Amino acid sequence: MAPEAVRRRLLPEATSSDEPDINNLTEDDRNAIDEVLSRNKSNFNGHTIFWMIAAALVFNYTDFANVLANDGRIKTDLLKVGSGMIAVNLSVGAYLVVYMSYIRGKKDWSAHAHPALIPVATLFGCIGMVISTIALWPVWGFLTLLILFTLFMGIVMLASLMPF
Repeated sequence: MAPEAVRRRLLPEATSSDEPDINNLTEDDRNAIDEVLSRNKSNFNGHTIFWMIAAALVFNYTDFANVLANDGRIKTDLLKVGSGMIAVNLSVGAYLVVYMSYIRGKKDWSAHAHPALIPVATLFGCIGMVISTIALWPVWGFLTLLILFTLFMGIVMLASLMPF
């Protein structure tokens, strides 16, 4: 049964409720839902591939690594501070995802880790990105925002493909 038919049966036009009535599912409805869920388990999809290819192209055509290593226009002190703040963000993320979830098996981070870790990591990541953008602005100008955003999205999509 098509997912749209399941939706029409679960959400008739006359009801005002936004929630489907999951208590009245037939076997066909359950099979259709299982089919849709099993079809969407892969992390390889169009936007993941798009962002990874875009990041690779941006990295290559801007000569990003060479510019970071050799360009004198970069404000290196700010770049070091921004990179350090992003490193703190990544360290907290690695601690929560890898150590807490996979090594210790704790899925509820707020109960087993300090509740301020996620807001602090978010703050450090945002401030680090702003400072890194300021540090790289003399090289690419307004394009710095697009370059860093594209590289960030490519790294996030690559991380979503990790097996853990």
